[in-house]
Amino acid sequence: MTRGLFFSGALVVAPAIGLAMFCDAARAGGAKDYYTKRAWGSFNGGQMNTSILVFRDLNRNGVYDLGDRPMPHVAVELGKPNGDTVMRWTNAGGFANFRMSVTQRDLEVVDPGHYSLRVVPPPGWSITTGNASQESDYVVSPGSPGDMIACATTHPVGLAPDLTISGAVAAGSRISFTGPDGVTAAAKVEPDGWFSAPATPGEWLVDVSADGATQRRKIVVGGAPVVLSAFSGKGGPAEEPLPEQHVVGFDDLLTTSGVFEIPSGYGGLNWYNLVAMHQRFTDGPGYVNTTMSGEFIAYNSSGHPAQAFSDKPFDFEGAYFGAGWNDAEGETLVLKAWRGDQPAYEDQVVLSASGPVYFAADYMRITRLEIRTQHHWQAAIDDFAYRTGP
Repeated sequence: MTRGLFFSGALVVAPAIGLAMFCDAARAGGAKDYYTKRAWGSFNGGQMNTSILVFRDLNRNGVYDLGDRPMPHVAVELGKPNGDTVMRWTNAGGFANFRMSVTQRDLEVVDPGHYSLRVVPPPGWSITTGNASQESDYVVSPGSPGDMIACATTHPVGLAPDLTISGAVAAGSRISFTGPDGVTAAAKVEPDGWFSAPATPGEWLVDVSADGATQRRKIVVGGAPVVLSAFSGKGGPAEEPLPEQHVVGFDDLLTTSGVFEIPSGYGGLNWYNLVAMHQRFTDGPGYVNTTMSGEFIAYNSSGHPAQAFSDKPFDFEGAYFGAGWNDAEGETLVLKAWRGDQPAYEDQVVLSASGPVYFAADYMRITRLEIRTQHHWQAAIDDFAYRTGP
């Protein structure tokens, strides 16, 4: 009876299982086991990007240097050896990426041969670096991340906006421009009063004559096209500008990547429904492309009207404006200003996500400025310039 209680199968099997577990646990590895070298003659089977960088050439010198900025949402075409093309947009870092792999056949670059990359600028932009199209042979290279490499790497491509001075005047007005070189030339005025003329960086004088009276504006053309506020058509001496000048870039409101509603008192003005954020906090390319100084940008919250106002009169000198999102290309910005309860100014500006225009407002002695968009898309705003009194 006692021997029957000790089933022989149990006595044999249990120790065998325990021995196997013990052997697995006891197995030790050395450096060669844990730090194995690749067999470099074999295919890796992975993928990598072949890329090109597009940047905003802020100083327009044709060189990617300090101060230049990446430019998202620019179309780049990849030309394949078989004649097909594939288009990709540049990302927030300014790179257009095309995936490359010998073994993963559903990617953009899979066969060795001659490829081209061509940057297609947005309307109103030009290449400054002279290298919109670049070519290279691609060859198989087993063991590299995508098992293929480019024989020649790409160089950054710089873009800059075509500089213009534009605006609207009364029908029948005459307009002339005096550039930084001192040369004066007349500009064509369309039947609807619209005018636009090419410009170069520097200080310009704009003279508008109508009904025997002449108005003169002095403006500075920088890194973006300039849109002038509407001329009143009234002659007479201009008001003297207020003495204390301010330019806010919204960079000193926060240091994180979040959003921050601009509080009243910032810069000596009161603010409503205007928000500041880091330019890359969202995926909107227009926020990156509109930023002119620092890393932060402002916008009208949720695309609804925003205001800057003060009990004391201030001069709104101007600001850079762009569309925050590429889906809002061509959105219309509406600016209205009041002196107390009396309307004083109103203008409209067409916005782009590719880059800003500088709206030269020259709004004098106002107490309230409204910033809104016709279709409730967000307008990106940078370097808001105004003047206050003592």
